[in-house]
Amino acid sequence: GALGLHNFISQQFSMPEGLFGRLTGAVMGLINLLPNKRAIELLDISEQDDVLEIGFGPGLALRKMSQLVRSGRITGVDRSPTMFRQAQARNRTAIQHGKLKLIQGTFECLSLESASVDKVLAVNVIYFCSPDGTALAEARRVLRPGGAMSIYATDCSSMRWLQFIGPETQQTFDRKGLEDF
Repeated sequence: GALGLHNFISQQFSMPEGLFGRLTGAVMGLINLLPNKRAIELLDISEQDDVLEIGFGPGLALRKMSQLVRSGRITGVDRSPTMFRQAQARNRTAIQHGKLKLIQGTFECLSLESASVDKVLAVNVIYFCSPDGTALAEARRVLRPGGAMSIYATDCSSMRWLQFIGPETQQTFDRKGLEDF
């Protein structure tokens, strides 16, 4: 029924897999086009910045940020094998040049040194993080003093309309909720 499909869709956004996962990747790319652009602009990335993207999806933002840094490095973490492969294919050159490193893993436990990045980007992924704030604490741990974090969340009123909320979605936000979190 509708709920089954709804759960399936929200699960795909949390952990895209298989054919539907690849399709989800394309949809995510479109949905996140403007949010990525805005969130990256706000980070004001300079040529020597080391940047971490949490939940890189199909890897479009990684590609954009790789073009902005010269001496800096970009690291991406995502838990979906399907998204890992998509992002890898899309960013092959940057990876080969050692400018970009992809990690398949969770947001709650980042395999990065403390205070090792200048900027953190997280677009439309905060719903899949545990409400206890572990992922946020981890992002803060790897951020250098004076660093910046750009966390983008779609307002929960649109999320309901988009039907992305399901069992995989740990929490949704409106503006105040996000600020409080």
